[in-house]
Amino acid sequence: MIRKVFVASAVTERAHREFSETRSEAGGGSEYDFVGGPLAAAVFAFRDFDALRTGIISSVRSYTIVDPAFGPVVFVGVLLTDGSVEIVEFESDPDYWAGIEC
Repeated sequence: MIRKVFVASAVTERAHREFSETRSEAGGGSEYDFVGGPLAAAVFAFRDFDALRTGIISSVRSYTIVDPAFGPVVFVGVLLTDGSVEIVEFESDPDYWAGIEC
């Protein structure tokens, strides 16, 4: 079943606070990169909410995306009573790539 997915305003507000309007010289992504990259991918993934792994609470699922600019980003989505899904939170590790030898 393909579901409607919404992004909570708290998620977009946090992205605005945490990511700058432009890319950093060190390769860090901008807010635009985040919204058009990991967040857009999460919206697409949560459309198929039922295929995501179930945790302790079946109406809450997470999805992890590894992005070249943001590292691993974990998104949390909640199944709403109307059958749609709302992405309510994300967590990223901006220093992830610094800890890996390439």
